[in-house]
Amino acid sequence: MEAKRPKIGLALGGGGPRGLAHIGVLKVIEENGIPIDCVAGASMGALIGAVYAAGVETERLEEIALNMDLKQTALMLAPTIARSGLIEGGRVREFIKSFVGDANIEELKIPFAAVATDINTGEEMVIDRGSVAEAVRASISVPGIFTPVRLGERFLVDGGLVNPVPISVVREMGAEAVMAVNVMVSVERNAQRMGIGGEAKEGSSLGKVNSRIVNSRIAKYIQSKAKQTQIVARISDIFAREGSDKKPPSPSIFNVIFQTVSIMENEILAARLKDNPPNVLISPEVGFLKPMEYYRAKEAICAGERATRDLLSDISRFSSG
Repeated sequence: MEAKRPKIGLALGGGGPRGLAHIGVLKVIEENGIPIDCVAGASMGALIGAVYAAGVETERLEEIALNMDLKQTALMLAPTIARSGLIEGGRVREFIKSFVGDANIEELKIPFAAVATDINTGEEMVIDRGSVAEAVRASISVPGIFTPVRLGERFLVDGGLVNPVPISVVREMGAEAVMAVNVMVSVERNAQRMGIGGEAKEGSSLGKVNSRIVNSRIAKYIQSKAKQTQIVARISDIFAREGSDKKPPSPSIFNVIFQTVSIMENEILAARLKDNPPNVLISPEVGFLKPMEYYRAKEAICAGERATRDLLSDISRFSSG
């Protein structure tokens, strides 16, 4: 009698443009006929995961990602200088809807959940019903950059703040075997690439790092920059410097915010992996990508493919039953 295969869950982590590596992972999964029974994602992983769960072909995902250039990235992330974030996120919401329309999570082809964070309480919020676009918009909302998403009485931001690679969530969804994809890099390597020094040393203990500390750091930086110059006038220069090989004299506001969030996410991920390791951890080499480099999708996707192919023998041990 043929052994019954376990229910397989896919946990996709956040990481901005590094999350485009998820597309490469999914390509290899599809090419090798590996079944996925449920998906959970945080931040960029929620976006890619939701689109995949909706049944959108990876070829279409790849095509759209490869057509993203610096100008389109700047347009997508154009600032509004809202009270609680630089970007209101309307264009991002419409981008999500271009894939899934007005679908609810319950209507997706594969069970899906997005992870978000209640910015007031620090609680993890697992969104497994309701509007796909709103769930993803909440999960990708890096505090200080995107405005929070209101859900009932809660204000939700980036799920990576509490669960960077939601292995626990897919297990709660019934997964008996978990493939997890981590596209984050170490804080030290991030700091070197972004030109940020002492910040990486702060909050090195997991117990000292929480959403209140992260938002305090972000608020102080934004306040100091607002006194010096108008952010709107500098936004095109920020994006231009992101695409340049020259090292900027000081890190952009986007770099500082992303790095601040990365400090906490790396600490939390290390603790979670120790307590709840996946069956297979796929870690594409995408540390070369900076926060705004969505136009380098080809490199990220290729990195995801390579990392997944390297682990195919491990994946096949549980995926074939």
